[in-house]
Amino acid sequence: MEYGINEDIVVYDGRFCVYLDKKYKCNGKIFLKPSSPSAITFKARIVSTADDSLEECSLDDAVLEIHGYKLSSATIRRINETSVEGYINNDCIKSKNSYVSYVDFDLLNIDKIPGKLIKTKEKVFAGRLEFELNGYLITIDKRYDYRREFYEELIEKSGTVTTHVGRIRKKDGTLFKTNNIMGLLDRICTAFSFACGRYVSFSGIRGYQDENEVYRAWNSGMVTPFTFLPTWTDTLTNYRNYEKYLSLMCRRLEDFYYGPAIKNAVDWYIESLNNLTMDNDIISVQIALESLSYVVLVEKTKTITDTEFDKNSASKNIRMLLQICNIPFGGDEMEIFSDEIREEFADGIDLISYYRNKIVHPSKRRNKVFLSAEDIWNILVIGIHYIELAILYIIGYKGEYSNRLKERSFGEVEVVPWN
Repeated sequence: MEYGINEDIVVYDGRFCVYLDKKYKCNGKIFLKPSSPSAITFKARIVSTADDSLEECSLDDAVLEIHGYKLSSATIRRINETSVEGYINNDCIKSKNSYVSYVDFDLLNIDKIPGKLIKTKEKVFAGRLEFELNGYLITIDKRYDYRREFYEELIEKSGTVTTHVGRIRKKDGTLFKTNNIMGLLDRICTAFSFACGRYVSFSGIRGYQDENEVYRAWNSGMVTPFTFLPTWTDTLTNYRNYEKYLSLMCRRLEDFYYGPAIKNAVDWYIESLNNLTMDNDIISVQIALESLSYVVLVEKTKTITDTEFDKNSASKNIRMLLQICNIPFGGDEMEIFSDEIREEFADGIDLISYYRNKIVHPSKRRNKVFLSAEDIWNILVIGIHYIELAILYIIGYKGEYSNRLKERSFGEVEVVPWN
């Protein structure tokens, strides 16, 4: 927590070796740059060189040897007789796998979400989430100084910083090996990404056995600069909704089929919230809804076959998806549009498909009605609402959510429609 917003983290300070055309013994620092685009970089003074009869390699195929870590592939950006600079080609550097009692980790750019009380010797504050997953007990704690002033500074700077820390341990207290931790943390981050509407990632990982550090890793995952975004969680006050959701989402992401499908849908969901133009956002919305339609109609409920899905129009498949998920459409959502638009289109699904086709296949005959910028924005909001509820249905969530189709204040929530 000692690093500020957008500040690089020193992950190693000391001697290491770079293997290029020869062995370069260096003394310097390795940094994790958490802000976008994130990277693990290094900068060092060359202490000496040794000609170990190495096969000459290109500047983007160097090898970095750091004490306590596995060998890492690296790219050299600058090198001369006295210094070298570069970056790691992979997303992470890590030590050898080991058996641990627990693993601590840092999370970047999570929202200021509610939680149960955390008691320390000096402070008492609300911010802890706990959930179980396959015999693991996972604890996520909000940083103690994550108050309004810090939150507003994060938004003002479009920043990236450690907002939460976590711990993973076995519920029965037994040791476990660290080789599966990266996958578990990736699923936790995907779950938080969908809850926050932006990419969330983990940075530092430390594994302990008998209170001794026996494992360490640093990760430079994808992180979206912090900004306020309305999401399906933005008015939730009961932390138990988060705990139920995180357990369900992480479990579903483990599934061989559902995991990649949900992850892809979350990617399109985040794209629809963070793109620069509403046109691109609506295209992302339709892609996500078509993907989720296939998951539910063909795989989950087996309502229709592959062939039938392909023969149907996108609108028909999406409409069937919403019907199976008990997600309301048409009716109230159309009241915000003009009489002319309501006469031409039955529901939000028709509007999404119409506008998407108008973008992708522009022609005069496709211009049924005039759509203002406000109309296009409303179409986008309806589509994002469909995605949020469809994903929550697929993972089996039955708690509360924030309905983006309604004006709402903190604490004003609804129960998902299929409960």
